[in-house]
Amino acid sequence: MTILARDHHSILYPSKNTVDEMWEKFRSTMMDGRFIPKRTRRPVNSKKNLQPFTADLRRLVRRKHRLWNRWITTKNDNVFDEYKIVRNKVKRETVKIVQQEQDKISRDCESNPKRFWRYVNRKKN
Repeated sequence: MTILARDHHSILYPSKNTVDEMWEKFRSTMMDGRFIPKRTRRPVNSKKNLQPFTADLRRLVRRKHRLWNRWITTKNDNVFDEYKIVRNKVKRETVKIVQQEQDKISRDCESNPKRFWRYVNRKKN
């Protein structure tokens, strides 16, 4: 039986404890280090975070989302045309950034093979 399970009764159902005493008991139980994770977990959607984003690309993506939401609410054709233009810009910029990364990896392949194989294995999975 864990400490938390053993002590939860005295924390939840106090006999003559004040609120401050119960808080101190709870805080000392939680903060003694046994309930703090020892290592961090990698996010489930970590593959999405591997793509390099520049500040300009983030700005374009936010603009694209705003235009999409505006078009959904208004159904204005001019807004949709503007959305399509920004959408295509985002696509072009994304492709350009990925190609630049691939070019850099291919140029540094002989001097840094570890980076090359890390990229290959990342794409393989």
